[in-house]
Amino acid sequence: MTLPRWFHLRSLLLLIALGMLLAACSQIGLVYRNLDWLIPWQLDDYLSLNREQKAWLKPRLQAHLEWHCSSELPRYIDWLQRSEALIEQAQPSASQLSEQFAELDGAYKRISGAITPTAIELLQSLNPGQVAELYAAMDEDNREDRQDYLEPPLAAQISRRTTRMQQRLRPWLGRLNDVQQARIAEWAHTQGEQNRLWLDNRLRWQTEFRAALDARRSTEFPARLTRLLQGRGSVYEADSRAAYARSRQALAELLSDLLESADSKQRERLSTRLRDLRRDLTQLACAPPSRVAADASR
Repeated sequence: MTLPRWFHLRSLLLLIALGMLLAACSQIGLVYRNLDWLIPWQLDDYLSLNREQKAWLKPRLQAHLEWHCSSELPRYIDWLQRSEALIEQAQPSASQLSEQFAELDGAYKRISGAITPTAIELLQSLNPGQVAELYAAMDEDNREDRQDYLEPPLAAQISRRTTRMQQRLRPWLGRLNDVQQARIAEWAHTQGEQNRLWLDNRLRWQTEFRAALDARRSTEFPARLTRLLQGRGSVYEADSRAAYARSRQALAELLSDLLESADSKQRERLSTRLRDLRRDLTQLACAPPSRVAADASR
């Protein structure tokens, strides 16, 4: 499993929730149990915290992970169980799949709300050198993503989008049949300039984030960062929000059609992977409150 780089700030959710639920990872329990060092390790890709900041962050991260394990994991297990039942249908409808997606949005909102106070304090503690380091890392990410996703001709973007989706689906469905491959290619084509929209939206968010971070000593900073973390879509233009909704609907329709054309072997493979993932999450033991309290006292 390839972990995402940590500092899109909302990525704590993606690392813990969506990545675990949707990634083809055979060692999910191992990953989850080691998030207390994996997350700071990923954070180092963006900025170098000093000794005091690391000591301050450690117990708060432990508390967030304990909260997530006790409060959110049961939700994921239930979500997986209902997903298993859903795919047993001959063709789950796009609306049913969209409802499942909406629950993941709810997970994002809960986790972003939980980590916002920690993010505010951590960012307020950054010195000018750390802020410059963070901006440089963000700029490098943007340059790499533009090179990979936007500079190729549109036809090449669509072809690569098709390939990426096929690669993401194969661990779950196995070998894709001709009908499924054609449907994925159709979906990729209908997404058109989605890469440009995605990168433009990210730059728009980053522009507001930088403006807020540059004024991190002001009394308005907590409210500005809260809006950026918990209402990310609020910085997008109306047409971008509408395009995102259409993209989500197109994905739900794609998955519905792929399941309709799936054979018994593919369905069994998908059911087994979902069941195994649910089992792995069920077997995870949350750290006792005493551990969190001990860490916080260090």
